Amino acid sequence: MKYIVGFDVGGTKCAVNLASVNNGIKLIDKIAFPTYADRGYEQTKDKLFSTAWELLKKNKIKINDLKAMGVSCGGPLDSRRGLVLSPPNLPGWDDIPFARLITEEFKVPAYIQNDANACALVEWKLGAGRGTQNMIFLTMGTGFGAGIISEGVLVRGQSDMGGEVGHVRLEDEGPVGFGKAGSIEGFCSGGGIGRLARQMTRRMVDSGITPAWLKDGIKIEEINAKIIAQYANNGDQNAKRIFDFVGEKLGKALSILIDILNPEKIVIGSIFVRCENLLRESMERAIGREALVHSRKVVSVVPAQTGEKLGDLASIMAACYGMGIDPVPIPEEGDKNILFHYNRLFERYPELALLKKNIMDAYNALQRTYRNKGKVLICGNGGSAADSEHIVGELMKGFYKKRPLDYRMSGIIGEESKNLQGTLAAIALTGHTALSTAFMNDVDPEMVFAQQVYGYGRRGDAFLGISTSGNSQNVVKAAKVAKALGLTIIAMTGPKGGELAHVCDVLINVPGDTTADIQEHHMPVYHTLCAMLEEKFFTL
Repeated sequence: MKYIVGFDVGGTKCAVNLASVNNGIKLIDKIAFPTYADRGYEQTKDKLFSTAWELLKKNKIKINDLKAMGVSCGGPLDSRRGLVLSPPNLPGWDDIPFARLITEEFKVPAYIQNDANACALVEWKLGAGRGTQNMIFLTMGTGFGAGIISEGVLVRGQSDMGGEVGHVRLEDEGPVGFGKAGSIEGFCSGGGIGRLARQMTRRMVDSGITPAWLKDGIKIEEINAKIIAQYANNGDQNAKRIFDFVGEKLGKALSILIDILNPEKIVIGSIFVRCENLLRESMERAIGREALVHSRKVVSVVPAQTGEKLGDLASIMAACYGMGIDPVPIPEEGDKNILFHYNRLFERYPELALLKKNIMDAYNALQRTYRNKGKVLICGNGGSAADSEHIVGELMKGFYKKRPLDYRMSGIIGEESKNLQGTLAAIALTGHTALSTAFMNDVDPEMVFAQQVYGYGRRGDAFLGISTSGNSQNVVKAAKVAKALGLTIIAMTGPKGGELAHVCDVLINVPGDTTADIQEHHMPVYHTLCAMLEEKFFTL
């Protein structure tokens, strides 16, 4: 079982979240507390760290079982370098290398995301945008921000300011939002709706109309979006006109995004979730008038689905995205052809039955890697080095199947394409003779596989370390580098597991009293995994 701790850092309150990420995200526990932003950065940081330790201790989770840590925080920030850059709601957080500080404290990778981007990732993977490749998430809360998914990738921009759509000016005049009169945030955020409602109330009074909320004793300075929504939902026509006006501006803003980005879905949180009935008609009227017909035909505007859990999930998702972990749950058992290979393994080797879950976990981890266009890096020593090469042979060409290619190959190289087969990308780190011998001679023999993992490993890849003892230092150190890079780590060992058991995400510790016994059990396991993966990705 592997876990992620997430820090949800806000100007008013903070929360530390604990989740498991073995198959999807499962929130386990949470501790929240006031930020007390005016007391400075150090106090908040110390409170976050001590709370994280408290959460781990409370849930009896060892630090070795912690996969990563994530941070969801208001911008500006630099997610690539893990820096918090003076958010207006967090005074004193100036150029703070927060990701590095977390890694130094907890010895795991740490990742930071702008809160709107992190929420966009949640809704994309787990909410209303699930299954899309082009999606926009809009916060529509106290402020108005966006997270943009384009062609299956989060858009961050050169300085991590991608998605700051609230700053766009809709009109020359209007409520101030994002420091700019007439901006999208000025018209469509919670604060903006409140300011707009107060302005429109004053105009009603000047024209001789006393709206119901003033008759009920609410002072003009007390008017906010929530109050106007309550009156509108109770049928008050003046309140409904305010929301019609907001819906019109929202539709105009969405039309700009629709024309520029051509999304499949626009997912809107907070106020839209609660007030969709008050906004949709005028919003859609504006979209119908403003947006390009071919773009508006393919887009749907929907409320966010993850509800009150969105902020908690966002902090966990920041780490998942940084690590290349796809949090979409997948079935732990596949179709009948996949299960045929899986069940046959235990029929032939009943002594492996205790590892049923581990082997299925390994399959699911590798399936995620290949589903997300990743690769597998494999290494071991001696017989395990031969096994590494053997596994690559089964993954990189047809095993039981011919693995037909797509149309591009036959269209470009003609008949010769019939002599190519589909692949599951894998690299044996044991076969690079010149590199390995040079590095062992010039630098450090125990780091030879680690160097290759550092060079080849990318977010979303997997590492498979094979060691009958589990203590082969060149394999262990490669696994530690893989952990630092965020790769999924699978270990195949003997019964004790050794050091690899404390580093890996999935342990397949087969029985055996001797090296030969262990290696003889490794082969049917990896043959089964290769066959299952082939069934998954090359079914005719």
